[in-house]
This record gives sequence, structure tokens and C-alpha cells, in this order.
Amino acid sequence: MPSLTGLRALAGLSVFITHGIALGLFTDPEVTLNYIHYGANAGMFGLGFFFVLTGFVVTWTASSKDSARQFWRRRFFKLFPNHVVVYAIILALWIPTGVPIKALEALAGLLLISSWFPSESFLFNNLNGPMWSANIDVLAYAAFPLLYFLVKKISPSRLWAWAIGVTALSALVPVIANAFLPDHPPSMVAQEVSWPQHWFGFYFPLTRALEFVVGIIMARIVLTGRWIGLRALPASLLAIGTYLVTLDVPIFYGYTFVPLIPMALLIPAFAAADVRGQRTLMNSRPMVWLGDRMYAFFVIHVTVLFMVHAAFSGDNGVVGIYDRVTFDLGTGILVLIATYLVCLVLASILYALVEQPIMRRWARPRRRGEQGGGVVDPTGAAGGRTT
Repeated sequence: MPSLTGLRALAGLSVFITHGIALGLFTDPEVTLNYIHYGANAGMFGLGFFFVLTGFVVTWTASSKDSARQFWRRRFFKLFPNHVVVYAIILALWIPTGVPIKALEALAGLLLISSWFPSESFLFNNLNGPMWSANIDVLAYAAFPLLYFLVKKISPSRLWAWAIGVTALSALVPVIANAFLPDHPPSMVAQEVSWPQHWFGFYFPLTRALEFVVGIIMARIVLTGRWIGLRALPASLLAIGTYLVTLDVPIFYGYTFVPLIPMALLIPAFAAADVRGQRTLMNSRPMVWLGDRMYAFFVIHVTVLFMVHAAFSGDNGVVGIYDRVTFDLGTGILVLIATYLVCLVLASILYALVEQPIMRRWARPRRRGEQGGGVVDPTGAAGGRTT
């Protein structure tokens, strides 16, 4: 599935673009407002892509010879090593700043359980903010053997109905949140909704896992010959068009079904292109190279964003608190591009020295007499941030 690997690079870039807003790079307020307008939802589409892709790929590569225990072992050694190494580096950079570390929140961040708590403190003091989304991966992987068993029981003729039904359930999430959850206190980062509503709609692993379930169903649709034949180019135009016409939709507030719909069509379209042996931009060698490094990129990118920006004022930016230097439009864009390249270099190092060696050594149990350097899990090549 090289095209799906290549698509990961674009999804990772979209998340990077959205998180770049937090830096406040631009001196001109109008430029900042335009950046927010066009870039705020980019990361939401990227995350939606990753969650659907994870379900799709682990289903596509599932084998009757595999066991739940073997699956969980591979996922553990794919997910945790990069996370733990970067967590330790952040901790080493953080301690000299003298900023207190909230022990329980930091521990929850290390164990990837912080987004289970309806607390802004747990979510935003986990030391590596973006890793809240890996909480959803942990739940998805834990539940996958059961979910896969149940989805395989669905008649192929009813798979589309189930895909639409689960997507509709995702669309009901903000409705349920607004109707039944308290309208106070206000969310610190999404002022139009309360924190309980924001958490339930955007961060809560159970509600976000619906996107993973859609990915499982879409993989079964393709595998059982029920795909509608939508090609990669129209699916890409649909995704781009949806993004452009929903720039003012507050996806961050819980409307995660908005990117779910085009992503659920985009991924099977490119998967079908790979099955046909069709050449696409996404399965080109440079895009696949970038896509392979996207989990490592995801783990480190926010810390690097703050550290690079803080370096302009001579500060340590690991905490995100520093004197912010602003730039004109051209210089600010160059800073973002340079920071992206720094992230990519560091991600490549992490991929080469941590992710790949550990997957080769530990992802599969060694057979008697087997030497080191085993086979990397096939789902590692084309999954989401962590698959």
C-alpha cells in the first residue's frame, strides 16, 4: 500500500501546519488571522485521516494465522519506543527550566491515558501534547481483535449501511455533548463550548474510536469487492473541496465527522489504485520515504516547533513559555519551512535508531535459532501515525 504511506506525509504536514498557528509567528495581525482561517482545520483533516487509515490498514493486513497477543505485541513495540525516548528527552529539557511538572498528569502522558480524564490539566500537562491522540490508538489496538471479529460477521451486502451508520453516530457526538453535558466551565482552547463538551467531542477515546471503526469497515468493503470504484483523483478533489467549503466549520469543537466522510472515501480509492498497480504521486519513492517517517515526525514536531521559535529569543521553548519573536510574511514562512526540515531530520534519526531496530528485534517473537534483524511488521509501512 505505498500510496497510503505517501498520503501519511500529507496528513503529517497538515497537522504541522495547524500546530504552527500556536507559535504566533507573524507580526501582521491580518496575516495571522488568514493563517488561522486557512490552516486551523488542516490538522483536523490530518487526524481524521490517520484514525481511519489505522483501522483500514490493520484490517487489510489481518491474517487468520495471527493471534491477538501477537498483534498487541507488534503494536506495543511500534507505538511506545519512539514515545518513551522523546518523553525522556522532553523531561531532560524541561527540568532545567524550573517549571513545575505535575506528576500525575505527566505519568498519564507517559502511559498514554491522559485523554481518558475529562480534565484540561491532564490533557495539556502530559509533557508532549500531541500524544493525546495516541490514547485513541491504544484503545483501537486493544479492541481491534474483537472489532475485527464482529465486522467480519457483517454480510458484505450490508457493509455500506454499517459504514454510513457509524459515520452518522459520529455526527451525533456533538449533538449529544451539547444536549447532555454541562455548558460550563468554558474550554480553555475552544471558547464557544464548555470543556466537558469539547473533551467528549474531540478528545474522548471512545468517541474518536468511531473513525477507526469506519476504517475497519471500509477495508472490508474493498476486500469483499463492494467498493464503488471511485478513483484516486476524484476522491482527492472531493477531500480538497470538502476542506475548502468547511473552513468555517468548528471541527475542533467536536465536528469530527466532517473530515471522516472524505477520508473514508479517499483511503479506499488510493488502496484500490495500489491493488491495480497504478502509479500515483502518493506512491512515488519520495512520498513513501516521507510517509515512513511520519510517526517519528508526529512524536517530535510540536517540541521542535517551540524549541526552534524560542531559539530566536535565546530561550528554552520546551515548556512553550518564552519571549516570542514575530516576522514578516516571507520570513515567517521560511521559519516554518526550516522548522519542518529540522523535524524531518530528527524524525529520520529517531526512525533509524529507535523505531526500525526495535521493530526488527522485538515486534515478533524469535523462532529457535533465528538471528537478529527479523522482518518488520507489514502494517508498519502504510498505517497511520503508529501503524
